[in-house]
This record gives sequence, structure tokens and C-alpha cells, in this order.
Amino acid sequence: MVDKNLTVSQLAGRLGGQVVGDGEVVITGIASLESAGPGDVTFLTDARRAGDLSATGAGAAIVGRDHPPRRDMPAALSLICVDDVMAAVAAVLEMLSAPEKILPAAGVHPSAVVAEDADLAEGVAVGPCVVVGGGSGLGPGVVLCANVTVGADVTIGEKTVLYPGTVVLDRCRIGRNCRIGPGAVIGSSGFGYYFADGRHNRITHIGTVEIGDEVDIGACACVDRAKFDATRIGDGTKIDNLVQIAHNVRIGRGCLLAGQVGIAGSSVLKDYVALGGRAGVSDNITLGTGVRAAAQTGVIRDVPDGAEVIGYPALQATRQLRVWKITAELPELRKKVRQLEKRLAELESANH
Repeated sequence: MVDKNLTVSQLAGRLGGQVVGDGEVVITGIASLESAGPGDVTFLTDARRAGDLSATGAGAAIVGRDHPPRRDMPAALSLICVDDVMAAVAAVLEMLSAPEKILPAAGVHPSAVVAEDADLAEGVAVGPCVVVGGGSGLGPGVVLCANVTVGADVTIGEKTVLYPGTVVLDRCRIGRNCRIGPGAVIGSSGFGYYFADGRHNRITHIGTVEIGDEVDIGACACVDRAKFDATRIGDGTKIDNLVQIAHNVRIGRGCLLAGQVGIAGSSVLKDYVALGGRAGVSDNITLGTGVRAAAQTGVIRDVPDGAEVIGYPALQATRQLRVWKITAELPELRKKVRQLEKRLAELESANH
């Protein structure tokens, strides 16, 4: 928790920032420009909203170093000028955060069922009604919240937290300092069937899931195990709620997948791919390094490094915008074509 008597100057010191104004203002919270009060620090990330500082009730505001003080700013508003506003805001939120009450204390709750041959390192916390299967290993500081299920021969790295109701099935591997949200399922069988004798027949999936370090996976997201080999998620990738990652998918480092994204089987996302909400990627597709796809984009063919795509089917962003502009003009274009057809018919009739 932040010190209740933390001044603007002290806060700026922790953030590596420079104070413009009164450094003795006491800060006890953080809030938006619109809702902040005298004891709050607020922040400005969009230069287009600089005018909003004139109306804020905050005691201080975190701004970029290149943000010039405005004449219309309240006299009582102090500025903390930093190199990276969002990094500073993240640091303040960390300072202000209380320990999560949902996290169990170190040790094994009496209602948990932990296999005798499971290996629990120092500082592991196993909450109520947790199940840990045989041969599984939990690294130092791992936290399993209430009702988590960990299958057999699972490995979970240091300081990873599995929130309530998470399921990690047999032989999956999760790296260090990951966060797996409530209700997420790691290692369920992939969606694989073959049609014969008038019915769909299940294909057994004998592969696993391998998740790197510093990976966040949101609530009710699903990562299916591979048919063979492994479904892989690279270090530092962040996955939102309700995302589906199918069997044998490979996701690189530092990717961002927003809510309800769906990745079909055996597709490859190279490093730093970003997919907007409800974007979908067809099976056996490769998205190059740094590809960005807007919300609700449908990707049905490979996308080269660095491309920005939107729409369905996905097209390069500037081309798709032109297509949409032309599409919006189609009713008027149709009207003009009909007028031309009518005029042409009149001319042909006159010539006869």
C-alpha cells in the first residue's frame, strides 16, 4: 500500500519524475481526469485531451515530459512529468494495491487433495478444494486458489498464480510468473474428428501445452492440447478473457490477444502479433512478426511481417478502407447506372 502521507514530491521520486507546482500535496489515490478529487493523482496519456486538465479536481497529474503547462490549468494542480506515462500509472497502481484477499496463504488447505508424489516447493499456497495430481511439480511461490484442478505430471513455474476454478490437465507445462484467470482450461483435448460410417469419430490428442514465462491468460480462456507435440505460447504473451486457442497452435513472444479471439488449429503467430476483440484466424495460417489485426477481422490467408489488416476477409488496412468507402457509395452508383441505362435505351430507340 502507498504511504497515506505520500507527497507529490515523494511520489515523483519513486517514479523518476519531475515536479511542476506544489510538491507537498498529499496523494492517497488515483482516478480518472473526470472523477479525481484533491487527494488523487490523475494522468494524461492523450495529448488531445490536454484541455481536460483545466477541469480536473485532482491534486496532481502524471504527464509526459514534453507536456507544457497550460495557462488554464487549476492553480492547485501539480504535475509529475515522466518519460512514460502508462509505466508510471502502472507503478502507482502497484503502490496503491492491497494484497488480493482471494489468494490463499502459503501452505496446503485441509480440504485440498494433493498426491503424495507431488513436489511442492517452498512457499507454495494451495487453497480450499484444490486437487493436485501425481508427479506434478509446483515451483517456489506458486499459488493455487480455491477449486483449482492440476492434473498429473504438470509443471508450474515460480510465482505463477492460478485463480479460482482454473483447470490444468495432465502433462502441461506453465512457466514462471504467469497469471491464469478464473475458469480457464489448459490442456483440454483439441477439436479433432474424422467422418466415417455416417458419424464423426473422435481423434485422440496425445500432445500437451507449453506456456512460457510472464504469460497472462484471462478468465474462461481455453488452450487445447496438441494432437501430438505441443500447443505453445511464448514468453510475455497476454491473452484476454474468452479466447480460444486450438490444438497445435504456436504463439510467439509478446503477443496480445483481446477478448473472444479464436485461433484455429495449427496456425502460427510469430512474435508481437496483436489481435483485436473477436478477431478470428483460420487453420494452418501464419501471421508474421508484428502483424496487427483489428477487432472482428477474419484472417483466412497468411499475413506478412508488419502488416495491418482489417475486415472479413482480412485485407491490408488502407485497401479495406477504400473498399468500404466504395461499398457505402454503391446505392448512389446503382442509381447512376440505372439512369445511364435508361438514357442509353432512349438513344438506341431514337436511332431506330
